[in-house]
Amino acid sequence: MSRTERREYVVGILTAGILSAILVLAAFANRQLVSLDDGFLRLTADFERADGIYVGSPVRVAGLDVGTISNMALDEHNKVILTLQFDNQVLLPEDTAAVIETDGIFGSKYLELYAGGAEEILEPGGHISYTQDSVILEDLIALIVDRARAASRTNAASDLAKESIDLENEQK
Repeated sequence: MSRTERREYVVGILTAGILSAILVLAAFANRQLVSLDDGFLRLTADFERADGIYVGSPVRVAGLDVGTISNMALDEHNKVILTLQFDNQVLLPEDTAAVIETDGIFGSKYLELYAGGAEEILEPGGHISYTQDSVILEDLIALIVDRARAASRTNAASDLAKESIDLENEQK
């Protein structure tokens, strides 16, 4: 191999390595590790599906960030158990609901907490019983398409029935 070929080979390997490093850093830019330091309020909530949620996702109350998801695990029934860690003391009633929502149509997912009206407050280590899974955009689009097809078939059948009635009237 000539000196020029070797130099081009080394430059190519270095360029590929740098691009790979940039891609890895970009992929993990939004995913921050959350430490389990003492002094934080922690609650758990279980979901059937937690698509788009990850460790470090924000937890919001009334649209304000109040904490993050500090842990995710599967239980024996394949439910996702999320551990919520709050930055400050947040007083949440026992009937608080946790809903996985999306920032806009294609935005990232976060966990929104809707405070209930109960007088009892969730204690540290408590469990949020009322949850709503994330909405999958593809499932929603498929549902809309199926309903449009069903409506189209119903309209076509209705038009066919009207035409046959008109033909019968003309024959009389």
